[in-house]
Amino acid sequence: MLIIAFLLFSLMNTQVILAKLCFGILVTVTFLWLILTRIYNRKNPHDKIRLFGFIPSEFREIDEGQQWVTYKACRNVYIYYSIALPVTAGICFLFSQHNFVPLLCIGLLGAGQYIVYWLTTIFILNRI
Repeated sequence: MLIIAFLLFSLMNTQVILAKLCFGILVTVTFLWLILTRIYNRKNPHDKIRLFGFIPSEFREIDEGQQWVTYKACRNVYIYYSIALPVTAGICFLFSQHNFVPLLCIGLLGAGQYIVYWLTTIFILNRI
């Protein structure tokens, strides 16, 4: 989300300070991620998190139950994208004269994906 905000503010020449602020926040969050991951890996050497792994931490399946929860959440995200992508394409087409609309749509698609995934996961785990 910060990357999208950075790109949006960098398109506007009058908002240079806000673009630098977003970039600074992005660098700070990245630095904190690196430090917190190292601390976690030292405390849990048997269950390490890879810093730059290709598999997201959400897919760290411990047993068959967790695999089933991940399957259901990924299925719901797939359904979300089957609805959201055509809607996003229509919005980008309707508002094509604005440069920030595609960037905003990409940010909203990504945020929606995480919201659907985590709400599904929480709902299933609370139901069990």
